[in-house]
Amino acid sequence: PRIHPKVVINKEARALLTANQRAKSRQFKIALDEAWGQIDEATKTIALAHHKSIRHVQNELYIGHGILRSKRSKLNAWNVFCWKKNQASENHKFCKDALQRLVREHKEEYYTLSKDKRADLLKEYAEWSSTKATGVRTSTKLKVNDITQTLKAVEIELKSLQCCTGAESMLYTTRGSTDLPLRSITFATEGVQDFMQSVMGIDNQDLLGKMEGFAVQGVKGAAQNHQKRVSQAHAAIHNIINSTLREITGDPDANMQWALYFQNIVQRYQVMVEGWPDSVPFVNLSQASSALPELDRLFRSWKLGATCWKTLTDEEFEKILQEHNDKLDRGEIDDHRRQTRSDKGKKQKKPTAIDSSSRGRKKHKSAATVEDSDKE
Repeated sequence: PRIHPKVVINKEARALLTANQRAKSRQFKIALDEAWGQIDEATKTIALAHHKSIRHVQNELYIGHGILRSKRSKLNAWNVFCWKKNQASENHKFCKDALQRLVREHKEEYYTLSKDKRADLLKEYAEWSSTKATGVRTSTKLKVNDITQTLKAVEIELKSLQCCTGAESMLYTTRGSTDLPLRSITFATEGVQDFMQSVMGIDNQDLLGKMEGFAVQGVKGAAQNHQKRVSQAHAAIHNIINSTLREITGDPDANMQWALYFQNIVQRYQVMVEGWPDSVPFVNLSQASSALPELDRLFRSWKLGATCWKTLTDEEFEKILQEHNDKLDRGEIDDHRRQTRSDKGKKQKKPTAIDSSSRGRKKHKSAATVEDSDKE
């Protein structure tokens, strides 16, 4: 064998060679990405033009093309003869050795077959193969991709329809089985984008949650499933808010108080919540939106530390206190303190001894003594 001389290169040359290899590899990946992008665009064009789903066109382009390439257009007489012999019940037990046994024991029989016999075998196999169905296994990932890409194509068609005719459309999609990990999707054209929230007073996420519960469990499950999930989300958020408050204040009995947040939390412990998302009102969660995605996002924000309790310095506390007092003076916020009694400032009448004794004495409706009727 030819011996190649060992070449020793210096550090600079090795770095240059590595850079060239990486550049070529990067260019190769870019070319592949561009090719796949062109294929995707062609797939969408074919799907829209012939009213087919994206997955159907992809299957015909990739898997279907491979099946066509591997499929034989002309039947082979020997293969058909082996298929016929393998149909016999006595050949099923040999499994892997069946082909060797067929060649060894039935080769001479095959050579003695006439043309008519071979033609009959080919005809019989062709009829049998026409009834044999072939299928492609569809995984959960392919189902989700098919739904997502189909809905994108539908959204494009609805937007085009709006531009051409001015028609407004709304689309709600949710899963109908727990086996499909699909997140509910909503779409609305620009003219009716805020219709459900502003006019009907219905949150889209609430509607989708109830729609999913109805599709999976029926009418009874639509309300129970949504209410149960919302209650669980509220409880999880309450627990993490209280636990982090106790941790930062060192008070094991500290609890979040929404109505008296500034008086009992900010002033007492000199802490405040930081990073609360704008999409969720800073009120008691039972009064806030019950949209599950918003609640899940709020819980993840507390879990990751994006929303947390912040200890205030004296300067920060004085500034916040001044801003709070200014808002109270302008009437922007209400002071949720306990209301005063309606008779405040009036002289109270002290109860007399007779009144107190009469109030404390229990009155009986029955007679004090009951005569025995059986007494003779």
